[in-house]
Amino acid sequence: MIASNASKISANRLGIVLMITSMAFFTMADLFLKFSSEFVTTGQITLALGVGGTFMFWVLLKRKGETVFSSVFYEAPVILRTSGELVATLFIILALTYASFTSVAVILQTLPLLLTLCSFLFLKERVGVHRLSAILLGFGGVLLIIRPGTDGFDAYSLLAILAVVGMTMRDFGSRLVGSHISNERLAIFGTLGQIVLGIGLMAFEEGHSAPSLEVTLYLVGMVVFASVAILLVTKAMRTGEISAVSPFRYSRLFFGLLIGAFVLGETVDQMMIIGSAIIIFSGLYIWLRERKISR
Repeated sequence: MIASNASKISANRLGIVLMITSMAFFTMADLFLKFSSEFVTTGQITLALGVGGTFMFWVLLKRKGETVFSSVFYEAPVILRTSGELVATLFIILALTYASFTSVAVILQTLPLLLTLCSFLFLKERVGVHRLSAILLGFGGVLLIIRPGTDGFDAYSLLAILAVVGMTMRDFGSRLVGSHISNERLAIFGTLGQIVLGIGLMAFEEGHSAPSLEVTLYLVGMVVFASVAILLVTKAMRTGEISAVSPFRYSRLFFGLLIGAFVLGETVDQMMIIGSAIIIFSGLYIWLRERKISR
């Protein structure tokens, strides 16, 4: 029993590290997406994500001797994950295109709460009072940030809520997928779907143009960071408990605020800083709680 608890704690720690790293990579991908959206359409961005990600994951699968397609694609958790990936991709692109980077970063912080709710309802995971209190405290920090915002709830920033729904589907599906399916195969199913979605969007869009060298570099950076981030977050969700790992998605807010303030020149007021500090504290508290239990 002791060995089993120690193994669970170790898995949670690894999942936490993977989650924080993936959030940093997602933030960089978001930044390059924001830059790209000024010059190319949503369909072109989606297609670039799909083509670039598919190539990277295909190479990884070939090195492992795995095939791309198999009957596992039709398993319910895989379908849930792939569908969530497409929903998340579409609406995060739209949100970052039309809303401020900082407001999107704030709204995305509702994701851990939704994932924890799913773990309660469907996986019957046990969430102690300490971790639950820290999660609720973090959500309070999000509310503190949203309330004083002057443009945080414009019509376009609401697109980020739909992106959160897609991310919840994706990550919960990742947790339900059996260990017989590799992370790379799961990821390539999503990127293949992005290719189809991108082509479909371009069929209804106008104003397509060939990207310049600068924009091409933006797209390449977006693809590389997003592809690695997808692998990391998938591994994180399959390594530790959702209720232990998901609160560390709050680190994306920290990275997002830094990028918004120092790279994009967006306003970060005092209340936003205080709320962000509360969110970061809640995540650190959960990590410290894990360390205490392991001793």
